Formats: sequence, C-alpha cells, structure tokens
Amino acid sequence: MAGFLLMIMLAVADQTAAKILSGTVDTFDNFHFLTRFCFRPQHGQASFTFTYRRENVERVIPTYNSLLMYYDGDQQWDAVYKTSLACHDKVNLLVKQNDADQIAELRETAEQYCSQENNTAPLINCTSNFGKKESLYAVGDPNIVTFHDGYIGFQNSRARWWYFAISNCDNPNGVTRMAYTVELTNGDTFWTKHVSADEIGILETDIVFLILFIYLIIASSKVARILAKRQLYHTSFKIFMAAVILQGVTAVAMVVYRIMINFNGEENKVVKYFGKAVGGIAETLFILLLILLSKGWTVVRGRLSTQGTMILSASITFYFIAQVVTLFWSAYMFDPGEVVYEYESLPGYLTIVCLILMWIWFCTCNYHTLANYPAQNKFYGIFFLAYSIWFLAKPIMVLVAAFQLQDHYREKTVNVVLNSNLFFGYSVFLVLTRPSTNNKMFPYNVKTSQIGVSETADEIVDASRPKASSFERTNMFRASGAINGKRSDAYAVGFSSVSYNAETGNMDAFNQYSNGDQDSQN
Repeated sequence: MAGFLLMIMLAVADQTAAKILSGTVDTFDNFHFLTRFCFRPQHGQASFTFTYRRENVERVIPTYNSLLMYYDGDQQWDAVYKTSLACHDKVNLLVKQNDADQIAELRETAEQYCSQENNTAPLINCTSNFGKKESLYAVGDPNIVTFHDGYIGFQNSRARWWYFAISNCDNPNGVTRMAYTVELTNGDTFWTKHVSADEIGILETDIVFLILFIYLIIASSKVARILAKRQLYHTSFKIFMAAVILQGVTAVAMVVYRIMINFNGEENKVVKYFGKAVGGIAETLFILLLILLSKGWTVVRGRLSTQGTMILSASITFYFIAQVVTLFWSAYMFDPGEVVYEYESLPGYLTIVCLILMWIWFCTCNYHTLANYPAQNKFYGIFFLAYSIWFLAKPIMVLVAAFQLQDHYREKTVNVVLNSNLFFGYSVFLVLTRPSTNNKMFPYNVKTSQIGVSETADEIVDASRPKASSFERTNMFRASGAINGKRSDAYAVGFSSVSYNAETGNMDAFNQYSNGDQDSQN
C-alpha cells in the first residue's frame, strides 16, 4: 500500500492546476483552449495579462491573438469545442449571436475593449482596456509588449461555466506565442474568492466530515479498548479500525487541499490524489470486511475454504486496481475543456460494475449464513439492510451525477452524498459491535482467550472447557491465526449458539459447535 501511495504522489508531482494560472501558449493550432471556471451570479471576475515578444507580432502582417469567451450551452461552447468548425466559424458564432463583447483582440489600442454604454452581451460587464502597458516581466526591455486588462465581470443569472480560448485565425503558423497570467475569482471572501461556483461550500462540508470522522476514530478506539480488555478484539474489528483511521487521513488531506485553493487559488494535485488514494484503500478494506462478515467470519465460522479465499482475494484486488486506474485516468486522460465527473470513464464505470457485483455477492453470502445460522438473525438482519443501502448508494449517485445533475451542482452534491454514505457505513458497524447489554445484535460470541490448540493443529479445543468428545471436536471451527502467543494453523472463533453478556464479558454457555468448512460455497 505504501508503494502505491508513493507511485500516486510521484505520478502527479508536476500536476498542478490553479484558479490563478500562468504559462505560455505555444501551439500550431489556430484555436486553443485556455481554461474554464464556474462563476457565481453577479460575482464573477476575470483578470488577464498577456505578454508577446515584439518580433512575434510585428511582421509584414501583424498577427495578434484574440481572447474568446464562451458560456456553457448547446449554442456556445458545445457548438465549437471538438467540432469540425473552422477557426473563423468559431469566432463568427459569437458575432452572429450578437456577443461580440465576448471577443477581445489582444493588440495595442486606445479603445476600450467593451463598455457599459456599448455592451451588447448581457452576461458581460467590462471595465477592460487591452492597451499597451509597461512590461511586467522585463522592465525596460523594448522587445517585450504586455497587454493587461482591468477586469472582466460576468453577470450571470445563475452559476454558469465560462470557457476561455485563444484564437488567431489568420496566422498560418497557429496562435502567436505568448505568456499569460489569469486570475479567476468569485467575490472577495476567503470561502469564495478562488473557488469555482460548483465547489463553493465543499470546504465547509469537508471540515464537518473531518470532525465527524475524528469523533468516529475516538469512539472506535474506546470500543476497541473495551473489546481488547474483554478479549473480544477480533481481527474483523481490527480491519474496521484500519479503515476508519485511513478515512480520517483522507478527510485531513481533502481539507488541506481545499484550504490551499481558498487561500491562494493553487490546486495541489499531489495532496488531492494522495487523499483519494488513501480513501480508495479505506473503502477497499471496508468492502473486504463486509464480505468476510457476510460469510460469517469471526461471527459463526472460523475460516473460509481455500477456493473462497482465492475468489475473495482476486475480487478485492481487481476492485482496488480499478480504483487505481480510475484515479490515473482522471488525472491524465480527462479533457480540461469538458466538465467531466470522476467516474465518467471506462475505468470508472468498471469500478461501479465491480461494486454492484460485490453487493450481489454480499447478498448471497448473507442469505446462506442466515439460512445455516438463524440464531444470528438479529445481527445479520440489520447488517444486510444497512449495507445493501451502503453498497448501492455510490452507484446510484454516480449515475445521477453523470446523467441528471447539472454541471454546476454536481461536485458539491456528490461530495455531500458520498461522505454521508461513508460515515453511515462506519457508524452502523460501530453501533452493531458496541459491547453493551442493550445491544442484542452484538456479533462476537467467543473470547480470544477461550481458544485452545489441539495436538494435530487440525482440531480445536476450547481451553476453558473440559476436553470435548471426538465428535464435538471435529465439528468446531478451524482457521489460521495466532493463539495464546503461539503460531498455529487452527483456532476457534465462533459458535452458532452462545449466551454472552457483552457488558460483563462473561460467557454463559457453549451450546453448539459448527464445522468451519460448512457453507464453503459462501
């Protein structure tokens, strides 16, 4: 796992994006996508600085670039991006729609680019003048010409995506090479200034969930200490603890990532994908735990069949790999000129299909376990209902996000729903396993100290009872594990009918033994 995290961090180490952008346009295309941003109603502003080298523009025929601004919709950005339209047609689309103010020629001029008195585009409010200005990069260098605007305001009636492109349709060599600096803002407050409108509110939400997950870690640690004291700290609860702690690390990483954006407009993808990678590991561990418990592991049976173990290992590994590929795909393969959700890709859909198949498997295992061990119906009834909701929430949310939610609502909505689902899943498990006399669903029936080792290591003897008959011993659970500080290939972990007082930690009776290899088809 550590190697996987290192691989993620190295892969995206140079992958940074920002709401304050700087770089160089250097392409042979006549139409070049620059960036996009979702502006709030009445609050959006954009500030640009473009720098040419004089020899690049002062030729026999001057070749200045133009800044084009399209908003979302079938009649604007969708009509020009990744279409067969020629460069002039993409520019003329704005002219024909009476949106000439969405075109800014990046050349020396004494005229204002647009003004309130002559503003034909109702979505644009400009106080901009792309006139010649003293170079910001090399003061006194006569070979550098800089064009700088005051700001461009965007008067939207709703949150709206705007797309910025550079064009130079008359230059046979493509867009004239130039440096640029872009600052995109949504108001002046810390919580909104550098945040795209579709992400406003996510930092506050992430802080709330960080507090909730910290509380969950503390509560889980207290329960773990109680279980350990009463010798009921089974491996399944240890897996749960690992998943919860990793989810807490994810919450911290995502809050740090969001704070960096809000503070200086810089999006650090190393922090972002580190958090997502750790979250993927936590989710995979939790799914592994749910499948194991649905098979009765550490509740009514001690070990899985060899075939069942191999199938489970392969399935969990495949799901984890699908998550890894989805992360890399979103980091490198997504087109920045399109608003695409993280799972809108072949690996993303494959991950969702895997999750649905895991749920079907989970249901099948629960059915067989309940059919063979009806005494555990209180635990497995709630377990099945709660985690069926948990398994299906993510696929449903992904489908709704991809096909129903508008782009400017999607990111914040998905963030709230998926975080709520994760917290729900961990909380339910903690409630089910709390050691209390009022908890009739408590799953753990055998203390870790009440496990003995037989001479052949294939039979299991309860150390707290007189030696059982040959028939009884052959019907006990078997599993691999460490027993009383010794390494063994067999130990007992559960019986189907036990009276246990979770508050006092006393085991009242052992009434029935079960074969650990029974129901190996689960």
